[in-house]
Amino acid sequence: MDYKCTLDNTDSFLDQLKACKEQHQKVSVLSDLGGWERAEGMIREIVHRESADYLVLDNGSILDIAKIVAVNGVFKTDCSC
Repeated sequence: MDYKCTLDNTDSFLDQLKACKEQHQKVSVLSDLGGWERAEGMIREIVHRESADYLVLDNGSILDIAKIVAVNGVFKTDCSC
């Protein structure tokens, strides 16, 4: 039987991402940017600007946390991946 760990779609991955940063854990994320976009790496920082939270990876990628639909195998419940 397949099992998919999910996060309520009203929740954010912010707490999970902060925990990964504190534990120096690599993240693999999937974002919905009009199509699925994959990114992975170490978290350099999490910034808040213009009323949104952004994830900055060690390769310089900047991701809008609100558009992230999966982190390290945990998906939002409304994600049909």
